[in-house]
Amino acid sequence: MIMRTFLHLANWRAALLILLLGFSNVAISADLNPLHPADTSSPRATLQGFIEITDEIFLGMRDVLSSYAATDRLYFSAQERRRQIESLRKGFTAIRFMDISQILPVLKDTLAAEHALQLKEILDRIPLPAFTDVPDRQAMASASPKRWRLPGTEIDITLIESGPRAGEYLISADTVGRLPEFYERVRSLPYKPGPAKQLSETYQTISGNLTFAIYDGYSSSPAGLAFIVPPRWMLSLPSWTKVHIAGIAVWQWFALVFVLLVSALFIFGAYRLGRRFAGRGEDEPGPGWHSLLIPLAIIIIAGFVVPVMCKILRIGGSPRIVIAYAETIALFLASAWLAMLAAGLLAGWIVKSERLRPRSLDSQLIRLGARFVGIVVAIALLMHAADDLGFPAFSVLAGLGVGSLAVALAARDSLANLLGSVLIMFEKPFRVGHRIRLSGTEGVVEDVGFRSTRIRTLDNSLISIPNNAIVNANVENLALRTMFRERLVVQVTYDTPRDKLEAFADGIRQLIIDHPTTNKDRFNVHFNDFGESSLNILVIFHLLVADIAAELKEREAVLLKILGLAKEVGVEFAYPTRTLQFETPLGAGGLGAGVVAPFVPRLIPEGPAKP
Repeated sequence: MIMRTFLHLANWRAALLILLLGFSNVAISADLNPLHPADTSSPRATLQGFIEITDEIFLGMRDVLSSYAATDRLYFSAQERRRQIESLRKGFTAIRFMDISQILPVLKDTLAAEHALQLKEILDRIPLPAFTDVPDRQAMASASPKRWRLPGTEIDITLIESGPRAGEYLISADTVGRLPEFYERVRSLPYKPGPAKQLSETYQTISGNLTFAIYDGYSSSPAGLAFIVPPRWMLSLPSWTKVHIAGIAVWQWFALVFVLLVSALFIFGAYRLGRRFAGRGEDEPGPGWHSLLIPLAIIIIAGFVVPVMCKILRIGGSPRIVIAYAETIALFLASAWLAMLAAGLLAGWIVKSERLRPRSLDSQLIRLGARFVGIVVAIALLMHAADDLGFPAFSVLAGLGVGSLAVALAARDSLANLLGSVLIMFEKPFRVGHRIRLSGTEGVVEDVGFRSTRIRTLDNSLISIPNNAIVNANVENLALRTMFRERLVVQVTYDTPRDKLEAFADGIRQLIIDHPTTNKDRFNVHFNDFGESSLNILVIFHLLVADIAAELKEREAVLLKILGLAKEVGVEFAYPTRTLQFETPLGAGGLGAGVVAPFVPRLIPEGPAKP
């Protein structure tokens, strides 16, 4: 839904502009068949059709201006407005005779109309052959190549061989691209007798400018302001305000600068408003809804205000090209930015609505998924922007592929950690709050991020372990244990009688059975080994407790019972004891010979000892 909205933004904007400029449906009844296509079956049909339709536009505008000039009214009457709309709507048909495929999509709304008017100005100032001398369909059927050039010019009409308009003869794309150059060469020539000269004379009568050119009048007399500023005033502006600089008049420069300043203030106001709301603080980390204000303000300015004002002010030439590039880049970058922010806010809303812990794996997975969707939408928007700016989609994809490969090689460790976090979130070997043992490290999981996992150890230190290392290591989740295994070696003295030893072992078995938190099915108590200084009884049992604190408490209770049982049975616990015994070797003279032999120490186990 989001993508569809942005992809149709251009069509919605164009429709709104038509409403603002007064292009209503009242003109539809003027044509017998409004859907009748332009005849482009041959160079003759194309040239003749373009001249005839543009002559109709000029004659219609001449009648409207003549009727308006004959009165003292400041504004057009309703009938004059309808006739003006009927004439201007035919401009869409005039554009159909030209191959505008080489004009960037972002510039077609502006340049197509300008180039059509420039072509009309050229044809009205140079000699043209009779229509009968221009090849028709039958003549072009045997001609090679399928192109006809207007005599004495570089204006070509060529056959389109591929694409949606294949089989039509159109003013060539190369010619359309060079029309501004051709117009500059002929603009000093006078008009030939005909509708163009009549319209020019009518303009001159109203404005008092005897050097008035129709194209200059079109580019410096915006129809959009005719509802606010009387056309008579616009045509009667001082001559210095109509001087063209870089393709637009001086007064248009003033109006354009004013619009851009207001737009900049609007965006700055959105920024300040967002800062004010951000200063109040929020409970959840990350961007809040106020972060949407800046991209929304940029979208409003770049997607609506600036294009509409440029249409109303009829900004053309080089300034319009620069503005079109800037507004397109700003519009789609802000849209991509908005998509990323909206994805993050949506994830936060889902986490809060489901009452999930903010740092839990489920919350992290939801945020990761939303961020991925936001990135996909942002990339799609940027690709659409690149297409509008004239960069083929496959080139953009290839560039993204090469760039992604370079990033992957440069940041493979970071990507490995990111992939590790995804695996942890999907497989969920542990959760935040679980006690785990990992590569000799034991502690409680405090956070699982996109790069590392933080663990609070038993001595209260915080360790950050890369997620890639966690995925490739053996993780023991102590929190998921249903019972805790306990292993004891009870050491008694060597002088303990057999009957007491057996009674002591039986007593330990019984107290394990009687203890409320021990597993009655899985335990072992056996005389297991002869130690160096003790008889060893191996005790293995399991405690059915939930956490380490409960384990320590119940282990203590079992140990105290074993201690009491030993006193009751009369068994004493042993502790390690060693005795040093010195021996003197007997020599030839012995001790009586007065020779002291060196002592050789030797460690000999003495056997059981009592404390």
